Amino acid sequence: MKTVLYIASLFIIAGFPFLQGYPQNSRSMGNSDDTTRINKLNSVAGKFLKQSQYDSCLMLASQALAIAESLISSRTVINNPAYLKECKYHKIKSLIIIAECVSFSDPVKARDTLQTALKLVKETGNRNQEAAIYAGIGEIYSMLAHDQPGLVNNLRSLAILRETGNKKGLAWQLTNVGLNHRNMGNYGDAMEYFMESLKVSREISDSLTMIEALLAIGFTYAYVEKWNDALHYQKQAMKIYQQLKDSLGIARIYNDMGFTNMKAGNLDIALKQHQAALSIRLKSPEYYYTFASYLYIGNIYEKLNRLPEAIANYEAGLRYIKFSKYFVSGIDAHLNLGIVYLKSSDYQKAMKAFNSALELSLKIKDGTSEAQAYLYIAKVCLAQGEPLRALSWLRKAEKAAPESAIVFLGDTYQSIAETYFKLGDYKNAYINLKKYDGVKDSIIVAENLEKITTLSNRLEFENKQALESKNHEKILAINQAQIKREKITRNFSLFGMFVAFVLAVIVFVRFIEKKRLNSRLNETLSDLKSTQAQLIQSEKMASLGELTAGIAHEIQNPLNFVTNFSEVSQELVKEMNDELAIGNWQLAKEISEDIEQNLGKINHHGRRADAIVKGMLQHSRSSNGVKEPTDINALCDEYLRLAYHGLRAKDKSFNASMKTDFDETIGKIEIIPQDIGRVILNLITNAFYAVVEKREQAPPPFKGEIESRHIQYEPTVAVSTKLVISPPTVGGPRGVQITVSDNGNGIPPKVLDKIFQPFFTTKPTGEGTGLGLSLSYDIVKAHGGEIKVKTKENEGTEFTIALPM
Repeated sequence: MKTVLYIASLFIIAGFPFLQGYPQNSRSMGNSDDTTRINKLNSVAGKFLKQSQYDSCLMLASQALAIAESLISSRTVINNPAYLKECKYHKIKSLIIIAECVSFSDPVKARDTLQTALKLVKETGNRNQEAAIYAGIGEIYSMLAHDQPGLVNNLRSLAILRETGNKKGLAWQLTNVGLNHRNMGNYGDAMEYFMESLKVSREISDSLTMIEALLAIGFTYAYVEKWNDALHYQKQAMKIYQQLKDSLGIARIYNDMGFTNMKAGNLDIALKQHQAALSIRLKSPEYYYTFASYLYIGNIYEKLNRLPEAIANYEAGLRYIKFSKYFVSGIDAHLNLGIVYLKSSDYQKAMKAFNSALELSLKIKDGTSEAQAYLYIAKVCLAQGEPLRALSWLRKAEKAAPESAIVFLGDTYQSIAETYFKLGDYKNAYINLKKYDGVKDSIIVAENLEKITTLSNRLEFENKQALESKNHEKILAINQAQIKREKITRNFSLFGMFVAFVLAVIVFVRFIEKKRLNSRLNETLSDLKSTQAQLIQSEKMASLGELTAGIAHEIQNPLNFVTNFSEVSQELVKEMNDELAIGNWQLAKEISEDIEQNLGKINHHGRRADAIVKGMLQHSRSSNGVKEPTDINALCDEYLRLAYHGLRAKDKSFNASMKTDFDETIGKIEIIPQDIGRVILNLITNAFYAVVEKREQAPPPFKGEIESRHIQYEPTVAVSTKLVISPPTVGGPRGVQITVSDNGNGIPPKVLDKIFQPFFTTKPTGEGTGLGLSLSYDIVKAHGGEIKVKTKENEGTEFTIALPM
């Protein structure tokens, strides 16, 4: 369903909304009959466009374009600058209509047409039109999944609209830029643009731009699985459509809410919402959205394993896509239909559907969809007992698949290995199984690499602010003492030459003493600063060691890939030499191509290992100390897992139960994630240290017991979060409570009051600096929070962090 979601989120704007508004009855300064005819042709073409009659629209707009070009090239018009500008204006409008008309059937032509219009509009100097055309080009790049050039063009449009003060255009374009960021995975940046669009829309009281911003925000929450938040914004958009009595808009919201509930697993609710949308769509000429409703319903029936209903809805939807310009959406529909036919063992109809998807994929040059079609055609051949035929399709799938589609490549290699196995070619089956293993490792690395990099950044912490604050306080105290002495000196009265001489001597002596004292204090401060910096760095590197122990095995994944493909390549080299020896040049060439592919994989995943190492080194860099919205639940969960893997890496016999209880209503809170992450990691590491210590102290089992040294004790570390809201009568702020607890030995009462003091530690010499809890205390205080501890000897300890929101 990727295309349906893409269209629902990207092409919520029908055409280019602020490209409209050209004057329909402009008074020409030349031949009014010609310009009137162009206006009429463009006007009727626009009506055909709204009715999805694209052939008629294209024919009339092309006629208008031909007349405008003829006028522009005539000497009479060239000698009349005002009329020439008007003719260019009409030509721009014709080009825009043509671009909209072919934007889905031939997006490359649409882009080139808009770029031609862009050159003309720069000549006319109409900045709002220039912004609109940049937006159109950006929209087409986004449709082609080229998000980076799409973002560049949309940002150019946005800059012009800010300059001209076009508020309505600005609201539309803020949403478009946000969509680019969201498609690139930059959800935080996307949300900033959507929120600004919503703010501008409310300022100008524009319902349509307000709806687009609300739905864009809702879909962003759906992307990150915040279903309730997504539905909240979609319901706000629904209220506006209901006030406008816009039935098609209401149908659109039913589709959006149905999509959200479908992704959330509420299939019965989603089905009713999509059926409600369909009942409205069937009364309208909006063929694409009718198709989309059928496709959603078919997808839900497929998830419910009600295959006949799924087939009926997919086929009904495909009948409507024929009348729509969104031909690219038909690829997913044909693939979905073919998959259901394949599940139903109707191989002939499945093959027909997959071939239709392949035809459309080749037409728009979509490598991923093309490879998917090849793979499913091969699966039909395998189901029909034709492994040789299946193998040829699988080789096409392998060749067509983009390098980045590693999940799909894994499925392809696995299918090739199974096919060779059925053919009795165990050598090639083994080679492709090795490729599958390598890709599988790559998939794991790809999933974890981003988490590791993010986590490394969060662990970065420097205590420069705290240290500079303490130094500032000491210097201030020295300066205050100096000012006090100077005041006393100035207040002395001259009682005579002798008294003045004596006072002068005293002041001079004290000045010398003060200078010596200041020099010694400066040396002491310098030594203290250096020592503290070294201790903080030592503490940081200690945590880096604990982190490295937890993520070092991640580096092994790409290295396994390199090893596997190296072994395969060695075998292929031997085989190639054998074939060369007997003069079989063709087969030797094919083997050399496989070797070249393997070397490319080795190089690629070697670079992946290098990237992981560089990500770990980021821990030693400085933090910018800026608060940012952070998912505290994700932060706690990541550090709990890494701390556990760190101990497992150092002690293979260690095992402990990890329990989590996260309050999902918290959302994101404003903190410095690197600093709070350091606090959480320190508390979790201490908790694991406590349970390991208790496990080692547990008595050995009595004779005859099961051979397990710790059968009576199960080490357990628990992490939980909770949203805390003060009662209305109190009027206090909201806050978040983070709790880290263990069932270790607890903290003895005699040392409980000292645990937050710098350099105090109960660990053996060399295993701790004594700065962990002290720095944690300072960090939490700097965030306006507090850290508390509850402990009971021989039962465990519980640390609680309270942070304001």
